[in-house]
Amino acid sequence: MTDRATIASNEGQGTGKPTAGWTGGRIATVVCGSVLALVALVAAGLGGTVLGMGLNDDGYMDLGTDRFPHSVDTYAMATDGFQADAGLGALYEDLRITFTPDDPSSEVFIGLGEESKVREYLDDIEHTVIHDSTPDGDDQTDHQGGSPAGAPADADVWSAKASGAGEQTLTWTVESGEMVAVAMNADGSRALAGTVSVAGKIGSATLLGTALLLGGLVVLVASVIWLIVRPMRRARGRVS
Repeated sequence: MTDRATIASNEGQGTGKPTAGWTGGRIATVVCGSVLALVALVAAGLGGTVLGMGLNDDGYMDLGTDRFPHSVDTYAMATDGFQADAGLGALYEDLRITFTPDDPSSEVFIGLGEESKVREYLDDIEHTVIHDSTPDGDDQTDHQGGSPAGAPADADVWSAKASGAGEQTLTWTVESGEMVAVAMNADGSRALAGTVSVAGKIGSATLLGTALLLGGLVVLVASVIWLIVRPMRRARGRVS
């Protein structure tokens, strides 16, 4: 009986049937292929998002600053100083700031300038610096002073500016340095209310998005080949 079982076993080993079960090679193949697929999906998704931004609104991406309304009783509302080239991740080539007054017929002004120059201009003007915004209101500081000597648009402190009735938008090519944004009534009068939105433009968004999307698709195809074709070939290779 023992001799017959041994002979049957030896004969079965020569039938050429593939070995069943999860071998170390198969597990490694699945793990590597899954990682490749995950990387591909992330890259393709990110590429599609960036490509969509590049094709929409001339490549500008809303930075989510218009969620809360702003209202001041002073002559101007201003931001803290910020470095656009560093604070925006050094990705944006252009910055777009829009002020929308609560009253569409209001004549308003919006300006952006180097912090030192703008602070000097505001030094003698009663104004409000908005540090942060929450659903409960703005975290702000009022600064004492008088009224502006003239229309804010006439001041020689702005790197970019816009003024007129209703919604006003300025665009500025991002440069290094501390900057401050200011909103006022165009005639320099007291009290201002409205919302501010800020958008950044990635100049190469379309090219970058396309590259990420295509790269992700290529890696996805490679991961499918790794997960399906490679195990099949290895399985056939074990058949004698």
